[in-house]
Amino acid sequence: MDSIVSLLPFAPILVIVLMLLIFVPILRRMWGTARMRRYLLQQGELGMARVVAISQTGTTVNRVPEMRLVLDIERAGETPRRVTITQLVDIGAMPRAGERVYVLIDPADPGRVMLSPSPSGAGLAAAGGTALDQDAVRDVVALSPRLREGGKLGIATVVSVSPTATTASRIVLDLDAIGAARQRVTITQVIDGPAPSVGERVYVLADPHDPAVVALVPGSMTGGERLPATANRLDPVVLGPQLLEQGAKAGGTVLSATAMPMANAALEKQGCSKWQLTLEVRPENGSPPYRAGLTISLTNPEKAARIAHAGAQVPLRYDPSDPQTVSIDSIAMGYGDPYEAVRKLAQSS
Repeated sequence: MDSIVSLLPFAPILVIVLMLLIFVPILRRMWGTARMRRYLLQQGELGMARVVAISQTGTTVNRVPEMRLVLDIERAGETPRRVTITQLVDIGAMPRAGERVYVLIDPADPGRVMLSPSPSGAGLAAAGGTALDQDAVRDVVALSPRLREGGKLGIATVVSVSPTATTASRIVLDLDAIGAARQRVTITQVIDGPAPSVGERVYVLADPHDPAVVALVPGSMTGGERLPATANRLDPVVLGPQLLEQGAKAGGTVLSATAMPMANAALEKQGCSKWQLTLEVRPENGSPPYRAGLTISLTNPEKAARIAHAGAQVPLRYDPSDPQTVSIDSIAMGYGDPYEAVRKLAQSS
């Protein structure tokens, strides 16, 4: 009893010491969190994540609850990475499990992540500078930095699609390019919307320095366009221009020309016509001549009179890895690049 009485004069000091022992670690943690938040707001890389789980930690600051969030960081072209973070989250901005959220990621330490305010889309634009809608902004942000900054558009055929332990799918693709054998790659990517079917041809983004780094182009960036397995291999966005620019040169003779019905009556009234040509292809490299078929649309009667008849001599481009893939070299014939209008339309849409 005497010992307790003797401590009474020091009671205020003991209370202060006790309070410091309790609150200093909390204050240090809050200060460290605030410092990390400032750093990530200034230096963090904007990304996307899917909320796997969310729960309260039991801590509140100024009536704002601290939440524990399990996130799958989405970067198309990379395997999803799971992180767990704690962060004060206002009730009005509380995400739910399954939702996609913007995050800021420490480029020097990818384990340091925080929820980010949603960007307005300013400064993010499609090729050619066209502003993106909100869904496209999300999809651009979700691409890996390598693909977002330098990815080249390509074409691939879907070999298989299977689930993984995360929200992503494992997709096996055969990359298709002019002058190259098909390359098989396996990617892991989150797919929003219907998954591509086996045999379907899809647009992809590929790292030109590492073709194994590939991602499906999100549907919001292609306007939902899909390429059926039976579509012409020379689509006007990727392989058509590639063949015209990179294909091997050949001379050609039209052996037969058969008119085909136009699907668009309005274009037919404007003078467009469609033809099935049988060609003799004579490679400039000295390889033996061979026959190939070509379905072609000609935009005016002058072109049809020049090209669509037996005996017509035409310059050609062909794919050395698939010699049956042939195209008339319209540039060599003086007609210019037929895909330029398609590129401009894609950039402005």
